[in-house]
Amino acid sequence: MDKKELTPEEVAILIRGRKILKDRGIPKDADVSSICKMAGISRKTGYQWADRMESAKEKESIIKREHDHLNEEHDKLKQLYKRARFENEGRRIAWEIHRVDEYIASKKNTAKPRKSQKR
Repeated sequence: MDKKELTPEEVAILIRGRKILKDRGIPKDADVSSICKMAGISRKTGYQWADRMESAKEKESIIKREHDHLNEEHDKLKQLYKRARFENEGRRIAWEIHRVDEYIASKKNTAKPRKSQKR
C-alpha cells in the first residue's frame, strides 16, 4: 500500500492502535479473534462494536458539516442584518430631517370625521 493512499485520520488511527497494542502487551500481529478473546467478547460482538464506532464517526462528520454550513448561513444573515439596519437607520434620519412624521400627523388631523348614516 502506498503511503499517499492513507488519509491523515487513518494514519492517526493506526498509530493510536499501535500504542494501544504496546500498552496492553498485545502482539503486533494479533488477529481479530485473539484481540476479542483478550477483551472477553466474541468476534461478532467485536465487529458490532467496530461498526457502531464507525457509524458514530460518520454521524459526527455529518453533524460537523451541518454545523459548518449553519455557521456560514449565520455569517451571511449577520451581514444582511447589518445592511438592513444601516438602511433603516438612514431612512429614520431622513424622516427626522424632512419631518415626515409631523407631516403625516398633520394630515391625519385635517380629515373630517364621517357622519354615521342611519338606515
